[in-house]
Amino acid sequence: MTKFIVPLALLVAAALFSAAYFWAAHPPAYAVSIGQLVDHHFVVAAYTAAWVVQLSYLTSLALRWRNHKRTADGMERGSR
Repeated sequence: MTKFIVPLALLVAAALFSAAYFWAAHPPAYAVSIGQLVDHHFVVAAYTAAWVVQLSYLTSLALRWRNHKRTADGMERGSR
């Protein structure tokens, strides 16, 4: 299995390189300006940052809730 990983990686790299070369040589008719592309990347980065912050906060709340639940269960068991 491991002896197929290197040839497969080289094949994928060659395919990606040839696709990139073809796209550079033959740009699509809907190609946008660099300004529009940069603006789009800023919007995507802003949405990504917002999602990361929200998911991080949700994860921290879930971990706090789990710890609180564990300590409550421990106190409940100790009182019996």
